[in-house]
Amino acid sequence: MKFLKVFFAFLVSVSSFATGQVPDYLIIEKDTLAIQSNPLEGYFKDHPIPEKLITNLSSANWRGYVAYFKFIDGKFVVENIYKEDYKENSNGKTDYFLTSIYKDVFGTNVTFECNYYSGLLICPSGKIVQYVHMGYSSLFENYNLIEIKNGINLKSKKLTAGEFYQFRRDYFKYFKHTEEYKIKANDFKEISMQSNLSSGSFFIENPGLGRKNESLKKKEAEFKADKQVDAFLFAFLNDYMKTIEIPTN
Repeated sequence: MKFLKVFFAFLVSVSSFATGQVPDYLIIEKDTLAIQSNPLEGYFKDHPIPEKLITNLSSANWRGYVAYFKFIDGKFVVENIYKEDYKENSNGKTDYFLTSIYKDVFGTNVTFECNYYSGLLICPSGKIVQYVHMGYSSLFENYNLIEIKNGINLKSKKLTAGEFYQFRRDYFKYFKHTEEYKIKANDFKEISMQSNLSSGSFFIENPGLGRKNESLKKKEAEFKADKQVDAFLFAFLNDYMKTIEIPTN
């Protein structure tokens, strides 16, 4: 989506990158599980949300919507999608509420099938074991991993907090050898360097000349961007984990 690049620029401009994100949700029978990824983002790249439909963005929800999913006969479908709205009440305080935008996005298609989606639904449960003020990086007691291929529920696996953390570390080792990692790393590094160069953090005076050393400034911006790449991509690794079993290179 068009605000993604702005979001990247915001992330690299602050030391904490971003606050924790409001999740999407998966409804399974009587349970409603948070999802530590956003399955609709791939769809919205090719089918953008209608312009000006999303009226509020925040650091806690950079995408501006909350989607609910469910399975029907093993098919992964959208149950509903909402935009976040805020208004001031009679006491002068801000009320938060959700407004359905399903018809605006999917029209008369009652249960939109996510047959475009292949990936891993990461659904945490229990208490937070370790809070991380960044994306979906907080660690929970338990995890239910559900592998989806072309919108079909293939298999699932349950992990403890320790097992899931090790799974992420092992998956990241694999991910770093993929072409997707190289592309994402280059994209992030470019945006990070632009932010670092324009932030004023690297105004280095050339002794004896009294002017900025642009070459050294660029090298320091590149060095800082290199250090940020892995930290950023590991924090948002959930978006790139596709299978329960880690592929071999």
